[in-house]
Amino acid sequence: MKQYHTLTPAYGRDYTSKAKAEADLNGGKDFVLNSPQGTTYCSVRDFRKGDTLNVRYKKQRNVASFTLKEDGEL
Repeated sequence: MKQYHTLTPAYGRDYTSKAKAEADLNGGKDFVLNSPQGTTYCSVRDFRKGDTLNVRYKKQRNVASFTLKEDGEL
């Protein structure tokens, strides 16, 4: 089942472009998963094929969307 997740960079990181956010996702860096149940740390490996990851960047003013083509891979 396809799911949508909103992520923010962990540990105070921020990005100035979608390409930089994508590079850190592919690199397995930690992000914060924001959900109605609360927040938790995660990485791209925690999601499945077909999931859409919406990453907030530029001080959380912009959103970049990525759909996983394989488990844990953009």
